[in-house]
Amino acid sequence: MTLARRQRAALADLLEELGPFAPTECAGWQTQDLAAHLYVREHKLGALPGIGSEKFAPRTERIQRETLHELGYPALVEAIRTPGWIMFPVDNLVNSGEYFMHHEDVLRANGRVQVLRPGDQRDLWPITKVLARKTNMQFKGHVRLQRTDTGEVAQLGRGPKPLTIAGLPSEILLHLSGRKADVAVTGEPAVVEAWQKAIKGL
Repeated sequence: MTLARRQRAALADLLEELGPFAPTECAGWQTQDLAAHLYVREHKLGALPGIGSEKFAPRTERIQRETLHELGYPALVEAIRTPGWIMFPVDNLVNSGEYFMHHEDVLRANGRVQVLRPGDQRDLWPITKVLARKTNMQFKGHVRLQRTDTGEVAQLGRGPKPLTIAGLPSEILLHLSGRKADVAVTGEPAVVEAWQKAIKGL
């Protein structure tokens, strides 16, 4: 079973256990809101433009509310156990990071933890580097990603004042998405501040 499928199944089980009104790390969202988000991004083409775009966000939020009202929480949780038609062909590529991060959003908000396999960290590493490159397009500096499990280092960009982010691939990925994470970010204070401003929440 792929990482995306394992995280999907574990998150669905957790959503079912906690019910619709449990907290998440997504600002303003309960578990029912997260379930609706996960459903519409895989089943409602009209909702996709508002995911990551403030301009179309109100439309996406309306679709999510309507979908939650129409289907109900139990049906949404059951539906997201299987990739929807929009994402099915690229499920592992697109959803490994998505479902990992949202699984963590619910786990951490409810005092839970998960232990990832070494293979899971390996699978998250390429996703982490892609998101780091995207962030560095805004930051425009020299960034070093350092894995604390294997010691591997990925170098991004150039510049005289390097920034180092050290942690597990999973934690670096959470950091890059604007979430709280167990990473060490080192560099000159002004460089660290500029990096934090460049991070866009996901």
